[in-house]
Amino acid sequence: MLLFNISDSLSFFSQTKTCPQCHHDDYRLQNHSRLLRFSIVPMLPLAWHYQYQCSHCQHNVQLSIMQLPWLEKLSLLKYFIGSILLIWLSIYFYTQHLDELKAKQAILNQPQAFDTYLVHADKFSNAPLRPENLKVAQVLEFDDQNITFQISNYRYKRDSGITMAMRTSLLIQKDYFSSKTITLPRSEVQRLYDEGAIYDVLRPYAYSLYGGFVMFPPRPKPLYEGLKLNKNNQQGIIYYKDGLFPEAFESFLLASKEGSQWGQLNTAQMYRDGEGVEKDMDQAIYWYQQAAGQNNHKAKVQLKELCLEYSC
Repeated sequence: MLLFNISDSLSFFSQTKTCPQCHHDDYRLQNHSRLLRFSIVPMLPLAWHYQYQCSHCQHNVQLSIMQLPWLEKLSLLKYFIGSILLIWLSIYFYTQHLDELKAKQAILNQPQAFDTYLVHADKFSNAPLRPENLKVAQVLEFDDQNITFQISNYRYKRDSGITMAMRTSLLIQKDYFSSKTITLPRSEVQRLYDEGAIYDVLRPYAYSLYGGFVMFPPRPKPLYEGLKLNKNNQQGIIYYKDGLFPEAFESFLLASKEGSQWGQLNTAQMYRDGEGVEKDMDQAIYWYQQAAGQNNHKAKVQLKELCLEYSC
């Protein structure tokens, strides 16, 4: 509450003098200036009123600002404390506002997937104008020319409704967004932002806005991905079980050349046994050694047995 007050406090410069009228030694500078203040904080002076006054005979002489002692002049700054603070706060919040606008423009200029735009539905997506005219648009794809959005099925009357939807992670619920998308040129997106059809631009931090998820976090990579099976080796096993040994050998050989230790083991066994290919112990030993080099235990055992009969 703004209050008009008349200050009756002592001046900063309170040295006493001898009264020229009664020669009493209680002749001092007094301040009766009128101030505008906020509660107890001085905002600015409304009228200066300084005078020398004798407390004995009440003789007084009014002074102008220029006639004040220099220490008193310096102390006048205290009457502007509230105004100085108000100006500083105004500059601070204005600077914050400009920084926020720059951040939003940076998001527009360099979009990312799941950037979240708050829009007026009638102007952004040509939806019928209704009291609940606010919607959420999320970036799905973009390139140098266009941006593709998904639009919420839900409409809101107030911005607080959208904030609540974000806080409760409603945006990641099934059917929150329409299956239909809207693709707009970047220049059109900028125009809609400049005209207020896009009234806010947000970028998720740690997959969330206002504490709620607005996109699904990526699933953590499993600690164990399981045995990676070579397709050619698996096909060779199928051929082998069906008695199609030449076809099985070709598949195992392809798997071996792709670095599959099990394909190398199977190729070595078919060279050793002459199944689907002419028996060749040198080739058998070679492929056993390749599989054993990958720490295939079965290949190591069979290679050791083979080397008891043939020179390795």
